[in-house]
Amino acid sequence: MATATEENNALHPILQDKTVAWFVIGISASLMIIDNFLKMYMYVGAWHIIMYLLLLSPLIYLIVKKQLQNSYTKWFLPILLIMIVDMFTYSNDMVQSILPIVFYLLVIILYLTSMHQVHSFYQTLLPRMALPFKGLGIGYIKDFFGSLIVKQGDKKLYARIGVALLITLPFLGVFTALLFEADSNYSYLVKNLFRFDIKIELPSLFTTPIYFFVYLLLFIYGLSNKKKRDVTQSSKKLDLLIVGIFLSMINILFLSFIAMQVPFLLSSEFIPQGNIADFAREGFFQLMMVMGLVILIFLFIMRRFYGEKSLTFLLVGLLSQTIIMGVVSLKKMYLYQSIKGATQMRYYVEWFDYYLILVLALGIFFLLQKYAFNKLLDVVSVLGVLAFTLIVSLNVDTMVAKYNIEKFKTHPDMLDMRALKNLSIDALPAISQYETTLNRNLSYPEIAAEMIIEYPEVASDTAQTTMKPPTPWYVIHKRKNCSVFGSYHWGYCITLKKYGESYD
Repeated sequence: MATATEENNALHPILQDKTVAWFVIGISASLMIIDNFLKMYMYVGAWHIIMYLLLLSPLIYLIVKKQLQNSYTKWFLPILLIMIVDMFTYSNDMVQSILPIVFYLLVIILYLTSMHQVHSFYQTLLPRMALPFKGLGIGYIKDFFGSLIVKQGDKKLYARIGVALLITLPFLGVFTALLFEADSNYSYLVKNLFRFDIKIELPSLFTTPIYFFVYLLLFIYGLSNKKKRDVTQSSKKLDLLIVGIFLSMINILFLSFIAMQVPFLLSSEFIPQGNIADFAREGFFQLMMVMGLVILIFLFIMRRFYGEKSLTFLLVGLLSQTIIMGVVSLKKMYLYQSIKGATQMRYYVEWFDYYLILVLALGIFFLLQKYAFNKLLDVVSVLGVLAFTLIVSLNVDTMVAKYNIEKFKTHPDMLDMRALKNLSIDALPAISQYETTLNRNLSYPEIAAEMIIEYPEVASDTAQTTMKPPTPWYVIHKRKNCSVFGSYHWGYCITLKKYGESYD
């Protein structure tokens, strides 16, 4: 009889299906080729989007075939597709730099938990590995390819596929050549959309097999990582004396701080004299850190909480006071924005503050209602995933531009032009609408020669538009060539085509 460890390390039966196996190999090889040989720009472009869709293909297939053990995995698929659309729509720093990392991490986690028998939603975001790992995964790869040995009955099928390819490929080549010569516009379009910049370099000789191995191992091990998960609830109770002293002293400390904030909360007339901007700026980041630490303490205690009335009273007091600190932080942020204007970071901080306050309020509700700890983690996890997806789906740069321009349109000299220039091309529609009202523009006066020194790739890709001063701000800020498939970005190129021509 097989032991539990052996069962946990067994290759998943679905991977022994040759159709699935070759599909996984093809996906891994495609990802390897894109990573190593196709031209990839720093910012998200068309090849990145294809990579993301390929990475999801095995997961989508298993969801459709109802082969996954984790029923929550399929609910992440719309979230992931929304993230892909956002990356192909917006050009702000959050979407172009942070979201791809979050996307990859989330996909990896979903593969690792796709075969877990979970009891709660939050367990999908906390993978557990089946041990031992079979020699860094080599054992899984060996078992996988061992199941690919072609049986006698399959030879005819592979022979027929080979004959079909031998007949089809020459005709495809002939027809492609004829169609290229038949229409020059068609030829130009295809050449630019599917222009490959394949360079075999020495590092590629080492990275190519590594990429293929990593992607293949992700699919194989992720689908073989079977695990039965229990509900997270510790059976060991807390020492009420220790926890009571701990919470009581923190409550007293918080109460002394809040007592000093009451005048500021009740009326803005109690703002200290001096530099109001400095007063408004200080505190909201520190208070957010306090809120985060309180939430961690609360979750730790809740894991071993069994309805003790004394702890309930102390925890409700701690969470309530922390919510008040969150309100103080928000009010300072509003005050600072009213003086200095909005930025992407200030919006993100404000929205994160809302999320923390909501989590604290939910903590009080779950405490008083005596709901299970795992249900609280489920709600917090769902809200976190949805909140992040909503934030990256907002055109934050347009929001920043509109807020600042509306606020300072009667006093345009107070408008922070440098802050507007730091926005992505997403803000171009809002800025172009108000530039006439402000009687100002965001064009740089630098000559083309200076731009060539700092951004040579921009000057070469957009030579006709950059050789004429002044240079539009959005040309320097982001560097994409809309005529090349590898760097094509739908949101950037559509905005550039619709609004950018008036600046050239």
